Amino acid sequence: MEKSLIDYLKEIPDHRSPHGRRHPLWLVLLIIIMGMMSGYWGYRQLGRFVERHRRELISRLQIPFARVPSYSAIRRVMINLDYEELQLVFNQWSQQYSLIPS
Repeated sequence: MEKSLIDYLKEIPDHRSPHGRRHPLWLVLLIIIMGMMSGYWGYRQLGRFVERHRRELISRLQIPFARVPSYSAIRRVMINLDYEELQLVFNQWSQQYSLIPS
């Protein structure tokens, strides 16, 4: 059975302090990936992506209390992110759809 991108993102350890953590790491990472795939690069642009698509993100991702990650939440995650880990899980997920066997 194929795993979803969300399943893979949930495997990335969350090293953020539990104090003040409002959104699961997988959710912030998914929104970052969606924004970047839509041409939004950088903290501020990703913040604009979230605001522009706020209602759809809340609906599709079932975000509780209708609270999407803020620009500063996205920024903090991106500053402290282990990009090698993210690349690894993203590649594992995308390989499920590759026509070339690994």
